[in-house]
Amino acid sequence: TPASPEAEPEAAAAVPHSRLIQSVTVSPVVAFAGADMKIVVRVQPESGNRRLQLSVDAPTFYASTERQLDGVDGARAHTFSLHELPAGDYQIVAVLEGNDGVRSRITRSFKVMGEDDTQMTNDTVRPPTRRRRGSE
Repeated sequence: TPASPEAEPEAAAAVPHSRLIQSVTVSPVVAFAGADMKIVVRVQPESGNRRLQLSVDAPTFYASTERQLDGVDGARAHTFSLHELPAGDYQIVAVLEGNDGVRSRITRSFKVMGEDDTQMTNDTVRPPTRRRRGSE
């Protein structure tokens, strides 16, 4: 028997699983050791969305959390806060799960600079300063 006409619009409107997590943004863009960071994960609301998991991993830091989602009625933006991060290279993994397992996964990286990084910045050549010529 042919598929019912009612099923066709739903299939046409479906978002590919790879695009269900639309973006992962980290702010501030530049951070130094001890900084607080904000991560925003944007998700395409869809009926199969059940849980959003977020993990943040670095050599001296690890955190993970999860949020229950309400499918089509779920929020698009999910904000997570991290406090007093130590210097290091970080990896964020956001995983969107449904009833049948993982629906979408995205990985991002960021760096929190420490003293070693700031010394490199201070040793860089600075442009010459402009001096005013005054009348004497």
